[in-house]
Amino acid sequence: MSIYKILFSALIILNYNLSFSQKIKTTLNSRVDSMTSNKKNLYNGQWQGFDIGFMSTNKSAQWSNKVLQSTSLGLNVFEYKIPLFKQFIGITTGFGFNFKTFTFDDDYSFLSTDSTIDLVTGNPSLYDAFATVKSSTLNLGFFQIPLFLDFSTKKNQKKSISIAVGVVGGIRLFTNHRLQGKYSNGDKFNNVIRDNKFFHANLLSLDGMVRVAYGAYGLFGSYSLNGLFKKDAVEKISPISIGLSFNVQKTGTKKKWKDNEDKDIIESSFSGLK
Repeated sequence: MSIYKILFSALIILNYNLSFSQKIKTTLNSRVDSMTSNKKNLYNGQWQGFDIGFMSTNKSAQWSNKVLQSTSLGLNVFEYKIPLFKQFIGITTGFGFNFKTFTFDDDYSFLSTDSTIDLVTGNPSLYDAFATVKSSTLNLGFFQIPLFLDFSTKKNQKKSISIAVGVVGGIRLFTNHRLQGKYSNGDKFNNVIRDNKFFHANLLSLDGMVRVAYGAYGLFGSYSLNGLFKKDAVEKISPISIGLSFNVQKTGTKKKWKDNEDKDIIESSFSGLK
């Protein structure tokens, strides 16, 4: 092969590489421009995060509970805020899970019939009249969806005071009654009791809720609007919950690619390889 053919081949390869590099650079610049021109704010609502609080049945006599041992744990997985006025006013929804534990006096246990639910003295479910109960709890789990009117004082959520007011709807996932203590022979027991009537707990829950936060940390309060149990099974019991919230704060901006433009540029850039 002559020197001229080698030089000619080298020039063709070099020219192709320069052309290909320029096309790659054009592609990258176009993608950056596409990102820059399609930025969208991430709107923070007052839902996604973790809640922990204490509950009261707001009743006396046997239906009164041990408030400091009755907890409400919320794992709020997802939120979406629809802006009505930028970050300042919006409608927040999403979904999450809530787990409630009501702790009652040790002298009481649940007695469920086909149509009623009651707290009674003694331990009819243990078949041991002399058994000692050290803990009597009712446990419930819910899948929840909130609907809030959400207010924020600043665009920067880390320094914003936020208030959310609305309702939280839920569907019951499980219900059980747990008794812990000792039998008369000294053996310990930890019995989880389930009932085919789910202890007459309502399938659907509806709570009114207020949430106040500064940045990621806040307080919440809720009140059961439709009651804990079915209305024909027992008197209406509407628990109150008060606690702390730890909210996830999304920062930065969403970056949306122009798919059609990217596709056209990439195809034109690599068309020389065909």
